Amino acid sequence: MARTKPNTLVITTANQAEEAMLSLARLTRKIKAIELDAQENIDTIKTNAVNEMEPLKATIKELGDAVCTYATLNKDQLFKGRKSLETPYGVFGWRKATKLLTIAKMNLSDVLERLRELNIMEAIKTKESVDKTVMRDWTDAKLQSVGMRRVVSDEFFLEPNDENVGGES
Repeated sequence: MARTKPNTLVITTANQAEEAMLSLARLTRKIKAIELDAQENIDTIKTNAVNEMEPLKATIKELGDAVCTYATLNKDQLFKGRKSLETPYGVFGWRKATKLLTIAKMNLSDVLERLRELNIMEAIKTKESVDKTVMRDWTDAKLQSVGMRRVVSDEFFLEPNDENVGGES
């Protein structure tokens, strides 16, 4: 199969560049309109789905509560020597659930403070990351000392202004 070379658009004049920017602005406006339409459709679909699921979720809650009440009232007969009961449509029963709660008159910030006082750091979550925003103000020598370097380059950008395009698409 023969290879074909793609045609590349070459701009050679300021007028052609201006026309290209106009096209970019028009295309950007079209994309924004499509995205807005898509988001409106997505929002409508989500709203319809929530409305459709609401009664189903209420029924699920009601049935779950009824099975729980039945299991609680008949615990001795249903669960002799076991913690769950298997049916052709699923399993219900009890399982161990462990929760950690603060003691009276304490909240999590008090617990955190106490952990720091006792130097129990393994129970404290910390997310460490390099803050490049702060490092931008550093000298090159300081950057080098921590294993970083500054690279300055000119990056091309396009900012089409679709406000001046008018009603055209």
